[in-house]
Amino acid sequence: MNHGPETCLVPMDAPPPLLRDPPDDEWWRGLVIYQIYLRSFQDTNGDGIGDLPGVLERLDHIASLGVDAVWLSPFYASPQKDFGYDVSDFRAIQPEMGTFEDFERLRDAVHQRGLKLFIDFIPDHTSEEHAWFRESRSNRENPKADWYVWADAAPDGTAPNNWISSFGGPAWTWDPRRAQFYFHPFLSCQPALNLQNPKVLEAMLEELDFWLKQGVDGVRLDAVQCITCDMDLRPNPRVSHKGSPILLGGGPANPFARQLHLFDRDVPEAIDIFKAMATLARRYDPPKMLLGELSDVDSPVVCEKYTSRRDGLDATYDYDFINTLPRVDRWLSLLVRQRDTLRYGWSFNVFSNQDSMRALSNLGEWAVELGHQDDMARLLNVLQTTLRGGSIIYQGQELGLTQADIPRDQIVDPWGLHLWPDFKGRDGCRTPMPWEHAAASGGFTTAAKPWLPLAQEHAERAVDLQDSDPASVFNFTRRFLAWRRAQSALVLGDIRFLDVKAPLLAFERFDDRTNLLVVLNFSAEPRIFGPEMPLRSLDAPGLGGSLSRQGISLPPFQAFIGQRLNAQAPEC
Repeated sequence: MNHGPETCLVPMDAPPPLLRDPPDDEWWRGLVIYQIYLRSFQDTNGDGIGDLPGVLERLDHIASLGVDAVWLSPFYASPQKDFGYDVSDFRAIQPEMGTFEDFERLRDAVHQRGLKLFIDFIPDHTSEEHAWFRESRSNRENPKADWYVWADAAPDGTAPNNWISSFGGPAWTWDPRRAQFYFHPFLSCQPALNLQNPKVLEAMLEELDFWLKQGVDGVRLDAVQCITCDMDLRPNPRVSHKGSPILLGGGPANPFARQLHLFDRDVPEAIDIFKAMATLARRYDPPKMLLGELSDVDSPVVCEKYTSRRDGLDATYDYDFINTLPRVDRWLSLLVRQRDTLRYGWSFNVFSNQDSMRALSNLGEWAVELGHQDDMARLLNVLQTTLRGGSIIYQGQELGLTQADIPRDQIVDPWGLHLWPDFKGRDGCRTPMPWEHAAASGGFTTAAKPWLPLAQEHAERAVDLQDSDPASVFNFTRRFLAWRRAQSALVLGDIRFLDVKAPLLAFERFDDRTNLLVVLNFSAEPRIFGPEMPLRSLDAPGLGGSLSRQGISLPPFQAFIGQRLNAQAPEC
């Protein structure tokens, strides 16, 4: 059925647009970053685990996508209890990931291809095997005794307060050597640093600067809402039965969502820590970029607080879109609130990553079930990279991969093991990249058994198959990102949303040069969109929408991008 034209559009007010190019010290605005989960990208030494040489081997694949930067997941020395996010030595490279020389070769190759290099950095906790923590836990009088968050037991011998770990269960673990509890926002093997101690902050800044001096262009800072906590250890209030708990991994199975995290997340003292990091990053010319990961908080409000100042983080990304119900009206409400809240701050758009379900199985599952997997993959990629802000594309997103179903006996994620079967963990989005459809393990490894199994349905969407198919999701993404790069309004412009009914989503991207209209049809039926504004179609590659006498014709799961021919806002 072809629905009648959607008209009577009400533009929503927006702040003034960004003008021209950003200054040199804000080179990061509008970037498209490709996120690599190292363990699953490419194995070169046959141990079943991806490594730095593997990224170098596949770097041309990334460069061909037309992205601007590469982000590497942690490769530091680690006992791997949380697969690299439990660091035991920030200046050493995990042997299975490669050597320092491998890192240098990769860094140089990234820069030779005109790309920026980002690395993961974990500033708020270490592994329990880190030398700092081993000394800190030895007794209460040693030089590093207060480098972590320690507290005496409550009078009844229980934990100091009611704080809960993101993974479920108490955020405190008893240590008999000190006869005290230590705080850990995540796993018990990840004790929280006391960054309100100037000596600890100075030490962590030195670790960060070590990598900045190696020529990385920016760092992704892990879990910045946990950078510090309330040192009075005040208990968190419970969520009102009338309220809505935070949506996160585990859902109702995770008791973390039953508290308002007022004192273990996003506390006022965080600002001074970010100022110190920003001071360090801006000593370089051009300045290094600080990109913070946000979750478990009111993300737009916290993003504005952390990034709107020149002496704070440059940008954040969050899980709000990932955790929103897959309904276009809910997406629009979220995006409008984000736009209204972020007056000066900057956020990167993320639809999936190593900690969340793949976008097609989350935001687009219903379209996949209707047989529109490729169409929905293209449409989500268009939406993500035309919204205001930068974008982070997770490996495999360019292939239109869905979430892999990992059997219980092959689950390795500690989060999934803890909350199974209500929450299966993060392994399903971390399976190996499929490079060659006919090769064992998809060409990811020569090992008999990779660290996670390759999903069979992923092998059918391997890079070699899609590379040779002009109509593939991979080749569409290549063409579209190359085209986007030349559109200043999409890279740096502001945004104005139009009041149009779902399943259509429409918005304008504009700067002082041009004004573009983006319309997306998240429906299995064709739609007609009748904007009351003069337009000309742009030659955006691979988009199925077109101009007609009735308006914009949108086939199922297709998009249209056109240029407005006047500078006035549309009116009903």
